[in-house]
Amino acid sequence: MAESLGQYLREAREKKGWTLEQAAFKTRILYQYLKAVEDDNYEQLPAEVFAKGFVRSYARLLGLDELQILPRFDESGGQFYAKRDEREQLTRRVREEARRKKANKLIVAGMVSVALVVLLLVTGQDRNRARPRTEPPREPAPPANSAQVIPPSQSEMPTRLETAARSESAAREAEQPASIEVERNFSPLLPLEGIVPDGSKLVVEVEAVERAWILVQADKDPGQQVMLSPGERVRWSAEEKIKLTLGNAGGVRVSLNGKLQGPYGARGKVVKDLVFTR
Repeated sequence: MAESLGQYLREAREKKGWTLEQAAFKTRILYQYLKAVEDDNYEQLPAEVFAKGFVRSYARLLGLDELQILPRFDESGGQFYAKRDEREQLTRRVREEARRKKANKLIVAGMVSVALVVLLLVTGQDRNRARPRTEPPREPAPPANSAQVIPPSQSEMPTRLETAARSESAAREAEQPASIEVERNFSPLLPLEGIVPDGSKLVVEVEAVERAWILVQADKDPGQQVMLSPGERVRWSAEEKIKLTLGNAGGVRVSLNGKLQGPYGARGKVVKDLVFTR
């Protein structure tokens, strides 16, 4: 049986007399990620662009030729990531289809409700027309200074119909699918610098030093808002362009393709439309 990439890296580390903990400290890569690389356990690794960055940094530390290591990674991990991408795309399609069906059910239910209200209104008017008129018994006229009570009219019904329509519109808006998925890493040990992603991707990471609000737009996807607490980190990848709005410019650290950027402003300052391109 041919030696796997993980076994090859493990043997190279053991020849140097290093433990896995020491290698993790030297590379500044989380211990569980290096262990997953040596175990060929790609299920425990993040997206392919970051996993390839881990392997490249690990090979460089061990003094191995990256040009020989990366093709081996593509052979062993390429099929896994291709299948995982297919599963994720299928899952997203199933979720979107479920959302559309639920939205259609809400629309139909709203239309039925409005139709029932209109039907009851029309039926009530027809009953009033069909009812024979009987002359009410005469009563003594009220005093001149007495208050006259006017019964409520049916003019309130259009207002109720407008309220039902507005509620239905709000329900449809709430069912819109999420624009993009954001991968989070809450570990403060994973560095912003030193991890170089695949050159075909544009990767931006934002780490919160203070509580901060972020608005991001990757390529042509619609914008998405994220609220980060101190110590939390979020990353996005795109093909051509990423645009950020920082709600607390002095409370975040921004990294572009593994290189620290900024700073972009003081604490509490709002910085709009930061554009990052390859």
